[in-house]
Order: sequence, then structure tokens, then C-alpha cells
Amino acid sequence: MESSRNCSNSLLCGSTTPSIDEKEGCFLLDVNFDSAQYLYVAHILTSIINIASSPMAVAGNFIVMYSVWKSPSLHTPSNVFICCLAFSDLTVGLLAQPFFVIHKIGEISRRFDMYCTTRILLESLGNVTAGASVITMSGMAVERCLALFFHLRYNEIVTARRVLFAVACFWMVFIALAAFRISLMAPDIYNNIQIAIISLSLFSTYLAYIKILQCVRKHERRIEIAEIEVIRSSLQMVQKTGHTRNMKRYKKSAVAMIFVVGFFTACYLPFLCVKLAQKVWGYSTPVKTAYLYATTIAFLNSSLNPFVYCWRINSLRHAVKKVTKEKLCN
Repeated sequence: MESSRNCSNSLLCGSTTPSIDEKEGCFLLDVNFDSAQYLYVAHILTSIINIASSPMAVAGNFIVMYSVWKSPSLHTPSNVFICCLAFSDLTVGLLAQPFFVIHKIGEISRRFDMYCTTRILLESLGNVTAGASVITMSGMAVERCLALFFHLRYNEIVTARRVLFAVACFWMVFIALAAFRISLMAPDIYNNIQIAIISLSLFSTYLAYIKILQCVRKHERRIEIAEIEVIRSSLQMVQKTGHTRNMKRYKKSAVAMIFVVGFFTACYLPFLCVKLAQKVWGYSTPVKTAYLYATTIAFLNSSLNPFVYCWRINSLRHAVKKVTKEKLCN
């Protein structure tokens, strides 16, 4: 853990509150109180972005969850996973982003108690929501695989209740890890666990979707071959038409989930890279600055996800429009 540094910027140092420089650290967290000008700019800029995007994350994800809840036709395992992701994002906007801003205020104003308390809350919430979201993404990929390979038994194997139970277990695991991180676990060990979980989850998710797209393409080729054959009866025609329609719906659903995963990856990849950089160079001032921006980009994912859902999932978009119109007209 790095020792605290003397404050070189008088604007950042308060004379009536205990100086951060006199403190010994914040539990087992890495500490860096450098007052470089570009780091000060990063504090201000990231705080403004989080203040602006936090209400969007809360409102957007609440509308998504409420729309699914009010639409019985959307009570499917896939949409339950979407709601679980929306809940994670709502938690980010409701708690993590405000704690981020308060944390930055505490650091700039040199109030150590505020700095340390919000740092613990921020890192704990951020790690729990990020980890749960990544594992939920993997769960979505598994659910799509089961829908493809166990078509006839899918409704028996995958239910909304089982999805909720699995996601609840994911949250419990990451809450336990966060608790150990604060009280017992060394930073390097926790970072290794976090990097391993995120990397393996994303890797397995991509492999699953690659396999899904390969199978979908194989089915499409078979359908194309079947369509050029002589149709011997009207019953065969109906069966083939129904199979084609089901496969098109499945492909559209899988592609929608791929967009969600891809957008999530684009937002969280910088955070993963910064974690790797921290292992190599430690919690230096450049790494800390990059960490601020990477965290903010990851938080922005929570604000933009509802738009991605509505863009790629027609049924959810219609439900959101319907619920919004009903509430505005009342």
C-alpha cells in the first residue's frame, strides 16, 4: 500500500479538517492522494458525468423492469435475465454513482472519513454489480443454448423462477467476495479473482454465442435446401413454415442478446484493462486517473442499456411505449 503524499495544491487542502496526509490508509484498499493537475481535472469531469447519468440509469432501468412486470407476455426466462441486468444497472445509478460523486468530494475537500467510507461503499457496490452483471450475461448465453439444443424440453428445464434463483446466487457470491475484500482479502488476491471471473465469464459467453450462430446458420441452410424440394403435402408446408418462423424468431432473439453483450463488453473492457495495468504498475497516479475514466464508462453502460434493450427487442420496446403512454395520460 502506498504511503500518503503531501498536498501540493492549496486549493485542495482544507485547513479546518484533518489532512488526509496524516492518515495511514483506508482498510486494505490501495491509496493514492497525489494532487496532480490532470488528476484533479479527472475528479471534476467524471463527477459531472456521473451526476448527469445517474438519474437516467435509475429512470430508464426502472421503466424496463416495470414494463416487463406489467406485461404477462414478457414473463419469459430471457426477459427475466434482462430485468436482472436492469436491476444491477438501477443499483449503479441509485447508489454507486452517487457514492462516486461523494467520494470525489471527500477527496477534493480532504475529508478522510468521507473519502474512506464512500470508497468502501463504492468499490463494494461496483464490484458486486459488475460481477453479477457479467455472470448474468453468461447465464443469458446458457439460456439461449438450452433453447436451441433442448427445444422440446426447454420450457421444462428453464423457468423464470429458476432464473431468479440462479441470479440471486450470483449476487450472494459477489456480496460475500466484497465482504472478504474489505476485511480479510489482500488487494492483489482480490484483483486476481475479479480479473479471472470477468475474463472467463466473457470468454465463455462469446464461445456460447459463436456456437449458437453456427447452429442457426446450419439450420438456415437446411431450410433453404428443403424449400427447393417438391412439397408433397400441405401439412409438410405448414410444418416447414412454422419451423422457419420459429428459427427466425430465435435468431432475432440471439442477435439481440449479442448486441447487449457486445455493448456491455465495450463499456467494461477499459475497466478490465485498467485492472491489469494496476497489477503491473500498481496504483500510480496515471493508473488512478485511467481508473476514474474507466469506472465512469462502465457506469455509463447502466444509463445506456435501456436504450439498447428497446432498440434491439421489439416486444420490450412496445411494452415500454405502452406503459409510458398510460402513465403520461393518467
